[in-house]
Amino acid sequence: MEYSDVPGVVRRAESGAMTVGAELNRTFSGHAAPRLCPLCDGKAAGTAFPYTFRFNAHDFEHVSCGSCGCVYVDPVPDAETFAKMYAKASYHDAHYIDRKDEGYTQSAKLLRKFLPHGARVLDYGCGLGPFLNALTQEGLEGTGVEFDAEAVRYAAENTGRPVFTTAEFLSDSSMERYDAIYLCDVVAHLPEPVAILRSILRFLRPGGVLFVEGPLPTNPSLVYFAARLFGAMKRRFNPGASVEAPPTHLVLANAAQHRALFARTAPSLTILHWRIYETGWPYAEGGAIKRAIAALASALGGKSIGGIAFGNRFQAIYRLGEADSQ
Repeated sequence: MEYSDVPGVVRRAESGAMTVGAELNRTFSGHAAPRLCPLCDGKAAGTAFPYTFRFNAHDFEHVSCGSCGCVYVDPVPDAETFAKMYAKASYHDAHYIDRKDEGYTQSAKLLRKFLPHGARVLDYGCGLGPFLNALTQEGLEGTGVEFDAEAVRYAAENTGRPVFTTAEFLSDSSMERYDAIYLCDVVAHLPEPVAILRSILRFLRPGGVLFVEGPLPTNPSLVYFAARLFGAMKRRFNPGASVEAPPTHLVLANAAQHRALFARTAPSLTILHWRIYETGWPYAEGGAIKRAIAALASALGGKSIGGIAFGNRFQAIYRLGEADSQ
């Protein structure tokens, strides 16, 4: 499988050709070596999860980068697996269709502080369209992009706004520029974040705003520490275990790794807003002990201990400089 077969993966601008990222003829614990880290191109140091993910007749491992510490999925799912992972029925309907819109409303209000009335906003990874509706309420003009064609149709009908598939949007030769680009829970799903983010930023006007928010699954948090402890126990007492589930989060990074990613992607990005907070997920939906851990984690969310902010989600707003505007 070539990376060009995976939706949303683009050619690296610095080389002009597709780079696979890893020499797969090396050995790694008796198997083909994993690809290089998608954030820093460092070599994998070992497996990071206590079990293998098995989906669509493929096995996927979560490995950790020996350089930056990022955790990522290897190998990259092929095009057929991507289609099954992110289909509307199995992904959006399962995780988002009943989700409350309050968070999107607050995010739209925050973005409005940095934009004039009527500004044009690209919601890349719009899902079923809740943020597009929130943008309309704030007097902003939203355009959506989503991978699955059925989800695109639903979002367009649900919002009355133009919505395109990723394939349609990235192949658009008109190169329409937007005043802002919004990415919510998107970075974790990108197989090659640097290359894809650079491709997306081509659609942001010089001086435009980039608003990114999403999970920090490996950031310091009581939930993260508890999960690491329970994971180590699982690995010790049940080595070689597997779970039948899609590896939807392809990149798991903390706050520092996200900031390094944005700096590498576009050095001219200047930060306007940065916030870390805690939701307690997924322990907030677990049993009594897990809920108690989640409550304590939420109380610590956003607080800095030893110069490190605790929390499992972030919001970041950047302004794009002229140097990175193509």
